[in-house]
Amino acid sequence: MNSLKSVKIYSAVLFGVAGITLGAVLLRDTLTLANFTMIYLLFVVIVAIRAGTLPAFVTTFLSFMCINYFLVPPFYSLLVADSREVLDLLVFLIVASIAGRLAANARQQSQEAHQRAREQEILYQLTGSFNQLSQPEGVYEALTTVLLKELAARQAHVLPHASETMVDDSMVHYLLLQSGERIYGTVRVTFTAPLARHQVQLLNTCVSQAAMALQRIDLVERASKSQQFEESDKLKTAILHAVSHDLRTPITIIKTSASNLRQFHAQLNEEERIATAETIEHEVDQLDQLVGNLLDMSRLKAGALTLNCQLNSFEEVVGDVAARAWQLTRQERIKIAFPENMPLVDFDYGLILQALSNIVDNALRYEPAHSQIEIQGAVEGKQVLVKVINHGETINAEVKAHMMEPFYRGREGRIGLGLPIAKGIIEAHQGCLSVEDTPGNGATFIIGLPLNQE
Repeated sequence: MNSLKSVKIYSAVLFGVAGITLGAVLLRDTLTLANFTMIYLLFVVIVAIRAGTLPAFVTTFLSFMCINYFLVPPFYSLLVADSREVLDLLVFLIVASIAGRLAANARQQSQEAHQRAREQEILYQLTGSFNQLSQPEGVYEALTTVLLKELAARQAHVLPHASETMVDDSMVHYLLLQSGERIYGTVRVTFTAPLARHQVQLLNTCVSQAAMALQRIDLVERASKSQQFEESDKLKTAILHAVSHDLRTPITIIKTSASNLRQFHAQLNEEERIATAETIEHEVDQLDQLVGNLLDMSRLKAGALTLNCQLNSFEEVVGDVAARAWQLTRQERIKIAFPENMPLVDFDYGLILQALSNIVDNALRYEPAHSQIEIQGAVEGKQVLVKVINHGETINAEVKAHMMEPFYRGREGRIGLGLPIAKGIIEAHQGCLSVEDTPGNGATFIIGLPLNQE
């Protein structure tokens, strides 16, 4: 390809000089030697700008010979009759050589500037695409795409991730994807021809940018794992703290009650034995609930919660919660108000039932005995809202800010896990749980889940 291009360039130079010479021979009785030298000089500059230094020097030499042979007396001879014209020829040769060199340098600088601008554009686009990636596979794909498209590589692979058959009959470059002391792989690039110096530099820069992108992804993953470990340690510490107090209390009561039944069974009357058994049963239920909450919180923190979402009715969930409250209290403690056109919502029935039960249990605990909590449904924009309205004491701002945090101890000194678990379940459904003051007194818990527009 380069040989064919050179042939075309020098053929054009030869025909150009021949054409100018032919015209000059026809006009040599009309124009002066200075006119002819200016025309040849212009052609030298044009060749230098279009083709470079060497073709310009060839053009200068051919022009010098044609002027001397065809235009300077005696014609058709390299001898010069007038010694003053020798000076003209030498001046032309020097000026044409200098002009050709300057024009060729200007051409080269222009090409280099254009090449640098193009390389900067390629690197800018490559870096921009790297910054949007979060997986190493994306970096490999973006790098190989640039090498194939912008550097005209025949093949580009990242070892040992290459899946295609690689050829060995081309120019092969191996580059390490290395940042600092960490090596992420080896880039194998094949070309059909040797690379220019600026192409090699661009190849090295692209690979270096890819290595830095891989390092950034690696650091982000490490930071994420470190944060997970830190949160896991906090969770373990909180669980141990809970075990040291909240689990020990029911265990102590159970052990004491069981010991009393064993040692003083004969001295206790029937009512006392029944009361002791009921105490054991109650504390076991409390212990079971606390352990279950701890396990649920562990799953939420570990991200091990699996959703089985289907279109369900919030009214059915609220009805199940109200039925459970009736079974426990034998009182109608819940008032339900839902619009007739309440839409179905996409959620995991069992998990939302658990979340709503935790919220309702918390609301009933602080609801005055003579009143009922209210559960209302509504649709606002692209959300379905369920409000659990309590009429007890208004929650102060400090408690309200921390009551949904895991292992926060409330006014009774108990660890609060019900509301944090409910919050985690609802957020896993891309929803939100918030609390507001009830007009008058009390607290209103608001569940918001996204509405499936379809």
